[in-house]
Amino acid sequence: MTYFAERRKYQRCTSAVCKTLMSTDKKRWTEIELIDVSAGGLKFTSKNTYEVDTPLNFNICVYNMLSEFNMSLEGRITRMESEKGVLSYSVKFDNINKYQQIQLDEIIKSKITIKESIKPVSDDDGIYTFFFLPRIRSKRIKSYR
Repeated sequence: MTYFAERRKYQRCTSAVCKTLMSTDKKRWTEIELIDVSAGGLKFTSKNTYEVDTPLNFNICVYNMLSEFNMSLEGRITRMESEKGVLSYSVKFDNINKYQQIQLDEIIKSKITIKESIKPVSDDDGIYTFFFLPRIRSKRIKSYR
């Protein structure tokens, strides 16, 4: 019997929760295409080639309901994969403070919870839509005294 244990410390979420800019020198920033993100790191695709252990800087804008949070984070590439000519990189965040880590983890957990709780609506659910149309009033007869 094979035993499998999850080694990840934080849950991952798709890139829909944030917009991410990346830089190697903190001067030239490029928007990257995220595959997923967690409080411990992220995974992205790029046409550019980077080496494993390359230090990178990230500016992450996380969207949560009506708020947005900007985080400046540093990370290192831990793994590179190539599939059909597309390079994907896994990054582990370095020097992330506890506040940012908790904040990012809570936002991701809330996104996952919302996504799992939304189910398709069927006719048998007892959910109905009512339209309340304004009543058209007839012209009032003005009386003058």
